[in-house]
Amino acid sequence: MTSTAQPGFESQPAPVERRIGFTRWSAWEIGAMVAGFVVFWPLGLIALFLKWKNGEMWKGSAERGGAPWAGFKMPDVSGWKSSATSYGFAGSGNAAFDAYKREQIKRLEEERRKLEEDQKAFRDFVERVRRAKDQEEFDRFMAERNMPQSF
Repeated sequence: MTSTAQPGFESQPAPVERRIGFTRWSAWEIGAMVAGFVVFWPLGLIALFLKWKNGEMWKGSAERGGAPWAGFKMPDVSGWKSSATSYGFAGSGNAAFDAYKREQIKRLEEERRKLEEDQKAFRDFVERVRRAKDQEEFDRFMAERNMPQSF
């Protein structure tokens, strides 16, 4: 503890200055925050907002005037390689393997395209069969309806 001593005067402790900004959260504050969230969640949000507004959320928030991540700078990604032929895969560094991989991916894409065409053709077939069945049922209904009833 520092003290100021002057000749002829008694030694008195220096006044304690309260730090502005971050202070440790007391058990009462933590309990009130938890109780606020448990009882009615907007109360907990209000308590958090007040701690943030008073600069008591993190160390130095009142002095710097911002969050710890406020000075974060996004990394420069302009140098990252982007190639339409890579299909989202990174190169291996071996030209022969990369060519083989491109060829296989192209073959698989062609196979996928053929399967999608077959699937569409099957859907169309099922729809034609369904319509033919519906038409047959309708024709049978009309034939039975127009038949003379014998009692």
